[in-house]
Amino acid sequence: MAPYPWVMQAVPVIPLSPAPSNLTLAHTSKPWNTVRSMLGLVGLLFLITNMAPLFLAGLVDADFNGTLGPTNPWMIAITSVCSIPVLALLAYLRRPHLTHLVRAAPDPSGHKLAQMGSKDLIQSTQPIQVVHHLVYDSAPLEMPSRRALWALFFGGVLVSSIGLFPLLILGFTPLTVTMFIVILLPAFLIGFSTPVFAWWATLTHYFGLETSRRLAEWMLIAGMVSTVPAIMINSNIAPLFLERLGLSMVDETSLGYGLVSMVAAPIGEELCKAAAVLALARFIDSPRRGFQIGFTVGLGFALLENMTYILSSFTALEASSITFGLTSIIRGIGSIPGHGVWTGISGYAIGCHLMSRKQAIPVQFGTSQQSPSEIKQWMLVDKKTGQVVSDSNAERKPIRIPRWLCSTPEQGLQLPTTPLVGISIAILGHALWNGSSWAVGVISAELHWSLEVIMTLSWVVFLIVALWQVSRRILASVLLLGEQ
Repeated sequence: MAPYPWVMQAVPVIPLSPAPSNLTLAHTSKPWNTVRSMLGLVGLLFLITNMAPLFLAGLVDADFNGTLGPTNPWMIAITSVCSIPVLALLAYLRRPHLTHLVRAAPDPSGHKLAQMGSKDLIQSTQPIQVVHHLVYDSAPLEMPSRRALWALFFGGVLVSSIGLFPLLILGFTPLTVTMFIVILLPAFLIGFSTPVFAWWATLTHYFGLETSRRLAEWMLIAGMVSTVPAIMINSNIAPLFLERLGLSMVDETSLGYGLVSMVAAPIGEELCKAAAVLALARFIDSPRRGFQIGFTVGLGFALLENMTYILSSFTALEASSITFGLTSIIRGIGSIPGHGVWTGISGYAIGCHLMSRKQAIPVQFGTSQQSPSEIKQWMLVDKKTGQVVSDSNAERKPIRIPRWLCSTPEQGLQLPTTPLVGISIAILGHALWNGSSWAVGVISAELHWSLEVIMTLSWVVFLIVALWQVSRRILASVLLLGEQ
């Protein structure tokens, strides 16, 4: 309590007011912050994706034999209890970030004292007019240089593979084991995450769509969250359904395994990713924005999925140098952009549908005095020099898209404009990739190991080149033909 309560009675209380639309808010340039933030969240979501199938298994297949039953209440209870702190921490880390913005300017008709709320008091030597706002953190998405990320990926994979190579030649010795332990963590982080961030930075640069960092992070998180139901479909629901049909998944060449790979996985994963895009529908203001959100959701899905593949590549132990290098490169330039492109098609179709139905609404918040505002104009300031790095009001330079990434407008593919067709095409593309890879594995399984390796790698190269050519034509429609 103030010692002189009668003094406070004369101090005007300034209510919160909406931030003006022309206000520009400065942010410190921190290009690596988004990468660090997403790396922290991917660990939590990895735990959730591993606990969710255990929870469902406790309900429908507690002995993991592919047949319905039994139910295990203890498994359900334990996974539920273990999930609570993880979900609570995730919710805490993703809580809205608000800034209390106070502005004061000299005004002869103002006051030398101004009170904001019950505690904050501003005192000035001259009369001032004070306004204050509660605003959302609207810092723009800022990514590290795409060239730096690609160099980190390819250089890190090369150096890690070379460092692991003595283990293949010499076997387990004190020196090779020490090198394996030292290299394991940085190689894992580089292998599973940097290609995703490199594709994300590439997309952000060439699309030229202003996006807040928080919205962009939610796109990636939505993709990671969509892996939870997708894994449950692949691990729990599909095996039970196949068991009802009399099909088993005894090994990777079995028909049951193939059906999961080329039917259940494409359908389940693309539907889950499309649902994640729909969860962000209120931010879709054009088909191009729909493609951007879909592509980013696909990258988020690939980020968490890639984590499992890269981690499993080290189980080869002595051969980790080869398995890690091949897995990282193949997934980095093939599977990861594949997830982005297929879901991008779904997102583009969803964007067209929303525009035709006029259901998309602009991102905005309430205008009452108690509601936080979102500032649309911004500038990024270098932390060391204090100079402006970029400004939302600055004139935009035309973006030159390289031909290796995007074909000419005449070569562009006609993209679907209805969600049903768009999602169906995404499922088909995904199924062709998975199904053909499984078929090549079945055909080559009976051959000499050298022929098996040649056939498998040759087909992977063909798929990557085919995806690259199709993607160039898709991007021509999205980027060069303009918004519909």
